Amino acid sequence: MIVDKLDGVKKKFRFFEDFWQGDGPFPILFTRPHLAKSKAYIKYNLVEQHEDVEKLLEESLLKVEPHMDLIDDGIPVVRSDLGTTLLPSGLGIEIVVQPDLHPWIKNHLSAEEFLDMREPITRKDINNNEVLSAKEFYTLFQKKQRKKLINPEIYPYVPDTQGIFDLSHILIGTDLFILLSDRAGQVHQIQHKSLELFLSATRLFKDLLGESPGSMVHGHGMPAGVWFPHTGARISEDSCTLISEEMIREFCLPYIIKAIKPFSRGFMHYCGKHDAFLKMICELQEISTLNLGNPEAYDLDELFSILGRTGTVYFGALAMEENEDGHGYLERMAYYCRKYSVKLVLVFDYCPENAAEKKNLVRLWHRLTKGV
Repeated sequence: MIVDKLDGVKKKFRFFEDFWQGDGPFPILFTRPHLAKSKAYIKYNLVEQHEDVEKLLEESLLKVEPHMDLIDDGIPVVRSDLGTTLLPSGLGIEIVVQPDLHPWIKNHLSAEEFLDMREPITRKDINNNEVLSAKEFYTLFQKKQRKKLINPEIYPYVPDTQGIFDLSHILIGTDLFILLSDRAGQVHQIQHKSLELFLSATRLFKDLLGESPGSMVHGHGMPAGVWFPHTGARISEDSCTLISEEMIREFCLPYIIKAIKPFSRGFMHYCGKHDAFLKMICELQEISTLNLGNPEAYDLDELFSILGRTGTVYFGALAMEENEDGHGYLERMAYYCRKYSVKLVLVFDYCPENAAEKKNLVRLWHRLTKGV
């Protein structure tokens, strides 16, 4: 366990320990979900952040400042936020960065080009470009924190290492979907290589942060994070929502399981809507926690029914209804948790008027969810 800092954050770690053991109230984090529709930066645009690690770190610290009041349950966190192309860049693939748009790779690889890369992919093979910048970010953070230039209550966490089918899709492009129909064996080879990439990168960054394999602090792109004592990796699989249930079972699930196995259990995120994929993910024993990028696409009763039946924890934001105030929203969320026996780490995209209102809403949520 990495709990060795100040009392304020130590209390949060103990709070999360109790939560995961089924004791105590549910956590609430007052922050915006990652990729909310707003300007993606405070001071430095994305080109400036990608070109200068000092600016990348300063931007991340600006984002975490509002959470240093420690009023809600979130742990103040930062990460090297260089986008979904981090690992392809680490392989030496050129990316395009624009001031207000997240990066993308300039040219996809052919299946043959990807498969011709050295076998297996190790951390040495990804030690290029943006991965080097990410490593420099964490080294700089640690150096400044040791010199007491950064608040010791702030924790760094692993950057976006994506998921297996997502990495295959980013690297190969839409040709991957053509291969699914007539070159199944080659798709499995691609997936195996993307699995190596995911594992090498996840281990690299966890080792750099001194994080044990089976646990983690994670903020899912936000400046407020969660302590996972028995879950060691996050995985993102948006592209699985673009294929059939049968294809998911053959080409995705086996690799998701293999990706998570070294890290005890996994925290799964995906965007899009795919009812069968939702059920499959929640039914995996390897998945402890789920985040949906588009929860509004699902019926709340159906979603909570699946979560409750499978014992999957939900970590994320859920939409407020029209004309609903903070109290009414929390009461409605707590009602769904009780009705379906769901454990919820609530990301509340709401800005309290002052510290007093924030404290009152935290107390209300804790009271409503204690004993659920």
